[in-house]
Amino acid sequence: MFSRLKLAVWGTAQRWFPDRQIYHRSDGQVRYFAISTAVQISALLSAAVLACWLCYSTVSVAFHGQALAAKDAEIERERINLNRMVAEAQASEATAYSFMESRMEEFDRAAYEFQMRHETLSQLVEFAEQLSGNEMAPSPALADDRVLMAATPADPTPRMARDPLVNIAALSESPEDQISYLMGEQDNVLAQAEDATEARLENLRAVLRLTGLDIDHVVSSGHDGEEQGGPYIPINDTPLFSDGWDLEAEFSSRITRVAARMLEVEELERFIETGPLGIPVDAAYRRTSPFGVRLDPFNRRATQHRGIDFAAYRRAPIVATGPGRVIYAGWRNGYGRTVEIDHGYGFVTRYGHMNEIAVRRGDTVERGQQVGGMGSTGRSTATHLHYEIWYEGSAIDPDRLLRAGQYVQG
Repeated sequence: MFSRLKLAVWGTAQRWFPDRQIYHRSDGQVRYFAISTAVQISALLSAAVLACWLCYSTVSVAFHGQALAAKDAEIERERINLNRMVAEAQASEATAYSFMESRMEEFDRAAYEFQMRHETLSQLVEFAEQLSGNEMAPSPALADDRVLMAATPADPTPRMARDPLVNIAALSESPEDQISYLMGEQDNVLAQAEDATEARLENLRAVLRLTGLDIDHVVSSGHDGEEQGGPYIPINDTPLFSDGWDLEAEFSSRITRVAARMLEVEELERFIETGPLGIPVDAAYRRTSPFGVRLDPFNRRATQHRGIDFAAYRRAPIVATGPGRVIYAGWRNGYGRTVEIDHGYGFVTRYGHMNEIAVRRGDTVERGQQVGGMGSTGRSTATHLHYEIWYEGSAIDPDRLLRAGQYVQG
């Protein structure tokens, strides 16, 4: 029965979709394509399935489009809300971070300012104690352990310090009174530092005036663009002193003044420590010829003698009169065996007629270090040292610096 039904259906299909041929003629030739019943039925079924799918899709879109649009709108609202919440959180985080950073900067600035104030006052106190202690010291020590003898009388009435053990809290419960007291203590410390620094400065200048040189010019020529500076004390807009306490006019100006004097003292001491102020012979000696015009020992004519002659025994130690760098060590016409040392500040010392040389060019020497032995080489009549000091290319009387060096004892 199933076979008869199948044959009946197939017969009906053949009647509706009989085999067809499509003829095609080209260049006198005829071709045809056969389309069978099965192919036609397959194409019809495919078209029907496609049509059903399109109808289903159209109906689905028509019925569910509004729901999808509503869902998309809800998702978009959620996205916008989440973005807004993230932006607000980021803004809150940035605000909190900025506030914390500003507070930290204010704290760091205040801590730094107080540290600078403390360090500056500590340096001034230390410097004042080094110079004077409880009383003005008549013979303060230099950095190289030599002693600077007083060339001017010391202050007979040194400033007396107040008792540092006073209980500040017991003075008054008012913070203003306590701050006023602390400011008075600072003024006292600064006053002591000023007195000690001024006394030290006057003593240094009195000693250096013996050289007859322009000390300000000598010191400024020794900078060479290096080792310059001084303490910088920033106290503007100090948070803890911004309410009615103006420290700028008083504290800062006095600190600047004292620091400038300390820097000047440091410069003068540096020159005393490095300048050629020592004696060039480390043995018993006698001076045989001064600086200036004299009769030449060979032709008995008037000539300019550019140094001082020191006589002692043969090979007596010749020493550097100040720290410096050897710029010449060898034979020089007229001077014999010669050593020249650059001390900075425009000063060069020359040691001539030596029997032997103990240094080489480029060596660094210290004050009192032996550079050779006394002799009679070159244009010389007997054993002696010919000692010259040149300042900025001109020979000067060594006795001027030797006279100042008498106040600097090792």
